[in-house]
Amino acid sequence: MPSTTLLPSATSAPTHLPSPTPLSVDSSQQPTVYIDENMNLRAGPSTESNIVGSAVAGDSFPILAIDATGEWWQIDADGQVAWVYASFVRAENTTAVAVIEAATAAEEAVASAEATPIPNLNVDVAAELAPAPAPVGTVVVYEESITLPTYPVENYQTPAVNETYNWPYQRFDWERFRAESPAPEDRVYRLIVLENAFLKVTILPELGGRIWQVIHKAGGENSFYQNAVVKPSAWGPFEQRGWTAIGGLEWNLPVNEHGYAWGEEWGYLPLQQSDDLASVTVFTPRDGRTLNGSVTISLRSGASSFEIEPSVSNLSDSEQSFAYWLSAALAPGAGNSPSAQTAFIFPGNEMTVHSTEDSRLPAPGEGFAWPVHNGTDYSLLGNWTNYLGFFERPAAQGPFAAVYDYAADAGVVRIFPAQVVRGSKVFSLGWQSPLPSDLYTDDGSAYVELHGGLMPTFDETFSLPPGGTVNWREIWYPVRQIGGVTWADEVAALSVQPSDAGLEIAFYPTRPLGGLVRVLANGQEILRQEIEASPDAPVSVTVAQDGLPSAGPLDVRLEDGEGRSYFQYIYSGPMR
Repeated sequence: MPSTTLLPSATSAPTHLPSPTPLSVDSSQQPTVYIDENMNLRAGPSTESNIVGSAVAGDSFPILAIDATGEWWQIDADGQVAWVYASFVRAENTTAVAVIEAATAAEEAVASAEATPIPNLNVDVAAELAPAPAPVGTVVVYEESITLPTYPVENYQTPAVNETYNWPYQRFDWERFRAESPAPEDRVYRLIVLENAFLKVTILPELGGRIWQVIHKAGGENSFYQNAVVKPSAWGPFEQRGWTAIGGLEWNLPVNEHGYAWGEEWGYLPLQQSDDLASVTVFTPRDGRTLNGSVTISLRSGASSFEIEPSVSNLSDSEQSFAYWLSAALAPGAGNSPSAQTAFIFPGNEMTVHSTEDSRLPAPGEGFAWPVHNGTDYSLLGNWTNYLGFFERPAAQGPFAAVYDYAADAGVVRIFPAQVVRGSKVFSLGWQSPLPSDLYTDDGSAYVELHGGLMPTFDETFSLPPGGTVNWREIWYPVRQIGGVTWADEVAALSVQPSDAGLEIAFYPTRPLGGLVRVLANGQEILRQEIEASPDAPVSVTVAQDGLPSAGPLDVRLEDGEGRSYFQYIYSGPMR
């Protein structure tokens, strides 16, 4: 039997394709695909279709049909219809396979939205939505190499296995490493690159399959922290230690405190679907572990945002409870370190302490008001003393979280489905009395962390039944030159700031778009202004003081020329 992992039927996306009756043929002549690399199974013949399961090297499946393009096989995956990309599987006995027409792009978009929605809680769902802007330019995926000074961590490691997950890892002897103080040596690593007109996204498969850089071309800045050296620390799971603060966005499983997978080599599968879409799927080794992790990272032409589609499958015959957190090390702007004006932005009003030495805060596990607690605004890093980590309480509110450095006028936005990914966490090394940088780097640089997890805190674990899979979709993007983030969704980040001139409203769109900014108070339009905006040219408008009501709410809209909405937000903050 194949070791396919299928989503529970209650969460599977609808398939908008006819399912032909399997051919009645001799088993030796059965049309069959053979899987050589771990891959996702899709609801339709497109990488934009929802994932309905996964397959691993060595699996094989009966072929039901092929789509009209000849690029996708429809298969019988243990009784469920699914699709696999033909170029990455081997197929036999395919002469008599039926050809069927694929679903329309609109149908597939509906299926994807129904499976993993990321709601904008401020948009009037009855409003007519504007069509997505047309693609700009192209997107490519290619491979380079990068040389990084790397400490000889393997000289201080001992193999071990977490028997609960049959997960191999390396125990690190931190004390001996510090005592012997070895020097780093240059090492060459593979670097997988996704690139379009606005972004260059790089991936390090040999160092946990992490996204390492997200370079915003307009300013030439890497929004993610980038350590100049691969240096082990005393952090990570206590039984492992040795975590390296390499930077970027890493995948932390199956235990808390960065998991085991952050530093091991992941497999990778680059795919240039078209001029408008390219992706890279990274996946954990297939070596007997009870859990399999993969992440598909996608970039579209003309977009300043990238998509991630994490997936975890239970390959065992028993229920598995585990931890899974995404962990981004951030340093927005050009300095590769946060400033005192770095802000943490969440829609909620309460947090739970995870760990800290700040005596002004309650004990771990207890709540505190957000952003101001006992007169201190903890949303600004410059008000912190020692290190601090905290979770949104009682769980992530969504649909966004952001880090913005006001001094650099740059930040990073995360858009996610809080009904699936229920954890949202921040960590920083501190400000007035931070943890020393020589614990993790050699150049004095620093970072802050933005995490997202399946459960609200580290105290809970997520469970999958035998053969079960959990997956979801997130959007991440750098944002700049709008003075902060008040609200964000997939289309744009919005900043609303009172000033002497009036109310300043700035938009950072994730794609070039034109249309109207409209602002309404009590149903009456108080501003209408035509705009042209793009990721390299955000737009700002001002509602003059004499046009403002004494109090909100204000209805802020971004529309196309026909009155259809790209973006809508109800602002209830200060007017002056």
